[in-house]
Amino acid sequence: MTTGRIVAALVAFAALGAPSLAYAQNYRAGLPPADQPAIRQIPRPTSFSVEGGAGVIGFLGGVGALGPSWNVRVTGAINDRWAVEGSYLGSSNTRADTRTQLVMTSLDAGVRYNLVPANRFPLQPFVAGGIGYAGFAGRYGDAFTLVIPVGVGADRMLTENIKVGARFNYRPAFFDHLGPPTMPVGDQPGADTWSLLAQVGGGF
Repeated sequence: MTTGRIVAALVAFAALGAPSLAYAQNYRAGLPPADQPAIRQIPRPTSFSVEGGAGVIGFLGGVGALGPSWNVRVTGAINDRWAVEGSYLGSSNTRADTRTQLVMTSLDAGVRYNLVPANRFPLQPFVAGGIGYAGFAGRYGDAFTLVIPVGVGADRMLTENIKVGARFNYRPAFFDHLGPPTMPVGDQPGADTWSLLAQVGGGF
């Protein structure tokens, strides 16, 4: 066999064996095969998620100072655009008049609409709205108010099972009276609030 034929045979063997060798190396390293891209597509949002978060909350009427807030939310996807949500929100604010703590407990249910199709962009922007209950414990608190939370936010699946995001909510309140009993109803300070929360959770 001539030297040229030996060289040609070695080149052909290398060309045939290299993809198999690369596949084996990638397989052992847990990477995709060599003929597939190493960077995956953005993970698709899951059909069900549970999230917890924290942030800040404030009163639009100046009832209390800015205070800490915490939240738990459950989301169930109907399709790529629509989802239903259930949420718990708590907060603690120092009243401006009595310097005592005003603690809020709120439960609400609503719907969410994704502004862009799922898994198309690094972030999933959305709008949300609903209806719920809020009670305020503390001096001059109100045990029952009706709230209509509306919000905007963005989130994403950080991995196939870990979800992160942030949301801004405005929560107008109705039947709310946070002043002393002797104050006329029309002069009572209201319970309208806003909140900014960051969240992390799991998708299933």
